[in-house]
Amino acid sequence: MSKFSLRLTATGLAACALLACEKPKPDGDGDGNGEGDEVTAESCKKQIAARQDELAAAGVNVANWSFRDAPEMLDPGLTARQTPETYEQYDGKYRPLGNHPGCSIENLYYDTKNTSTASGATPFIDGNNDGKWTGRSDFGGPNVATDHIDGDVADIDGYPCAAKEYTQTNEDTTKPIVILVHGNSTRPHTWEKFLMPAGSQINSSLEKVQFNPDTAQRVQLAEKLISERYRVIAVDFRTDLVATVDPTTDSTKYNAAGNIDHGWSTPILESLVKAVMKNNPSRKVALIGHSLGVTVVRDAIRRMYVEHADGAAGSVNPFPQLSHVILGSGANHGVSTYDSPYLLCSGNNKTMRGTIVCEMGSRSNYQQTYFHKPLNGPRDLFATPCADGDYAFGKTGQCGGNVVKYYTITMTDIAQGSNYQDLYVSELASRIEMPGCVVNKLTSLNDYDTSGYFNKGFIANHFGSLRSEAGLKLTMEYLAQ
Repeated sequence: MSKFSLRLTATGLAACALLACEKPKPDGDGDGNGEGDEVTAESCKKQIAARQDELAAAGVNVANWSFRDAPEMLDPGLTARQTPETYEQYDGKYRPLGNHPGCSIENLYYDTKNTSTASGATPFIDGNNDGKWTGRSDFGGPNVATDHIDGDVADIDGYPCAAKEYTQTNEDTTKPIVILVHGNSTRPHTWEKFLMPAGSQINSSLEKVQFNPDTAQRVQLAEKLISERYRVIAVDFRTDLVATVDPTTDSTKYNAAGNIDHGWSTPILESLVKAVMKNNPSRKVALIGHSLGVTVVRDAIRRMYVEHADGAAGSVNPFPQLSHVILGSGANHGVSTYDSPYLLCSGNNKTMRGTIVCEMGSRSNYQQTYFHKPLNGPRDLFATPCADGDYAFGKTGQCGGNVVKYYTITMTDIAQGSNYQDLYVSELASRIEMPGCVVNKLTSLNDYDTSGYFNKGFIANHFGSLRSEAGLKLTMEYLAQ
């Protein structure tokens, strides 16, 4: 008998099982870390059938479990552009692109035609340095890495928002087109090499590590992908524009950190993926997300599928074209900023800084949130759509026979369930609980980003899933499968 079916009369335990907040079951290699299970289309079919049986025994009607947008996040239907005075009407809601403050291609630091020297401008320098983030000395800049790969503003028919496309002169069209999806407070430079000036000191004590920053530049994912002949596009959620729509006087009540939520980011990525797939109908597409980008990736393909299922004009079912979904340090089951000492989902912060945390839920005491309910489904049943080439969001026959490969990468906890080294997520928070359908991989406690990127290495562990040597190796190897 499974853990899920034990003591179903105990309401609390049954509810916890339904919401995927129990500890993971032992995996195929016996060490309990979720890394050793066989992952094939056939093993996934068996897992889906077993999970459905468990849910049916518990009285859960999967057929009636909605995979559509949470009511709390529905488009408010407003026509006026959001301002810091009206933020409560918009934050936490899905914005249509026609009225989206972040859907802009103005003043892009990677726009080779951007030569503006006006106040607040970020003119093109070398394709990597945006003049604000990587150029600020208090954040560890300027970026002194050299020989950056070329890139420019992506020009994709049907996509009106910002993205950076890296120059590829030797594309292998048998490989998937790769779309990179950055996390909160960052932009496309999160995927590029970074080197602090000689003599710079890092400050990563918050994540319980100490190290000296790189003294030689290391290539990162964008550079590796281009060298391996992939076509590479990095979405840009324009986190630099948050200050134009949210009050930013402090981070307790307002949004001084410039955070975004799913209502801001998901529609942008959804539009990009749809446009790339429509313009390249014979090509596969791979999605790689980090941090907030993890749940944005998953939410965007869910929303694309909803449009397809509803027969919306111009809709695209993403699953027949999707090859890989690679997820680094994602909050699939909660985030630390929900809990003390942060308490950003306390009701006091109604900006995007608070709403994104409410969407994620508590890392320490996870209960399924309104955002995760349609995304994960009951006990993660919806979390790996088409991993078996057939099943998505409660229905069979949805994948065109295409098997989508899912992969999570997270730093190992110091002590599982009680002592976390990644500031924001833990093993359990980021793992997807569908053994046989997803590869859940852990990096070691030493696999952090040693470049000093992001505020002098402030969250080097969190970035380590995709910027450490180990994380990069795992990502490239899995993408090649």
